[in-house]
Amino acid sequence: MIRVGIIGMGGMGKGRLPLYRDIPGAQVVAIADIRAETLRQDADLSTLLEIAPSDLRWFSDYAALAKSGLVDMVDICLPTGCHRPAVETALAAGLHVLCEKPMALTSADCDAMVAASERAQRHLMIAQCIRFWPEYEYLADLCNSGEAGRLLSLQLSRQGAAPSRAWFCRAAESGGALLDLHIHDIDYCHALLGLPRRVYAQGGMGQGPEAGYDFCLSNLDYGPETQVSATAQWSKAPIPFAARYEARFEEAFLRFDSSKSPTLTVYRVDAEPEQPTFGSDSAYRNEIRYLLSCIERGERPARCTPQQTRDSVALIEAIRASLQGQEMVSIDGAGSLVPAGGYWGSSGVEWLI
Repeated sequence: MIRVGIIGMGGMGKGRLPLYRDIPGAQVVAIADIRAETLRQDADLSTLLEIAPSDLRWFSDYAALAKSGLVDMVDICLPTGCHRPAVETALAAGLHVLCEKPMALTSADCDAMVAASERAQRHLMIAQCIRFWPEYEYLADLCNSGEAGRLLSLQLSRQGAAPSRAWFCRAAESGGALLDLHIHDIDYCHALLGLPRRVYAQGGMGQGPEAGYDFCLSNLDYGPETQVSATAQWSKAPIPFAARYEARFEEAFLRFDSSKSPTLTVYRVDAEPEQPTFGSDSAYRNEIRYLLSCIERGERPARCTPQQTRDSVALIEAIRASLQGQEMVSIDGAGSLVPAGGYWGSSGVEWLI
């Protein structure tokens, strides 16, 4: 049994509880949150846990949880600016770590987290959940198999109402829409196709500089015969969330829209449109299950590695530089990444203006 501690019991932390409850071989046994004394009295938590809230060990300080000896891994669901110190503390205590995305506010912070993982020789995985989303896995599998020929173009979009939580609305604490929203699709392109040669972005700050960039169109240069772009928006209007992509292959066209049912339609040459169905498991449960299986086997995760997800944060920094300078930004070390077990490794990336 892998003993799990949750660090941070906001919306994401509470959402993790039923996922672990339904996974054999793992159990949440401890929670750290500055509101621990209040939360332990919350009767609603009993429906989300395998054990009674009163039987959990509660900590108001995550460092005390990390050093308690009660857990084998922690799931960090804190605000983005807290990721680096919490990850470093947990790794130094000899724990495996699943950390919510984005990895950190800066690539420099990410570098420190990568180094901490290497020193501790413990697993660190960042929860870039789109890599585990069934419709996005379907696209990756089709791309890898070559069954539909070469990928010619890929356009992704992600939009929703601007968040209401105070820290989310301050780009200095959350990274704004670039790091919280846009990074999903940028990280996916990175995992699927490697590092682009260059990026060029257009966008702005519709809600002022404190909130940061809240709309963005990023063009990723993967060469003259592959068209890739991604858009992201946080709107002041209360629009429903939606994620979409359109992917054109030589022999197929895929259209995904999370707001529709079914979500995915596949068009093939000389064939009727297909609408694949997927199981009931969520991407969030699948990413947790994947890390747990790696821990049980003593194998480092090949998906969402620290270096990969660090490079995705660096790509967001390059996009921000393009927005600020209104010019193309070259990516040092660009090129296709080497497949590793159906997924991808990565060399380091630095951006140059």
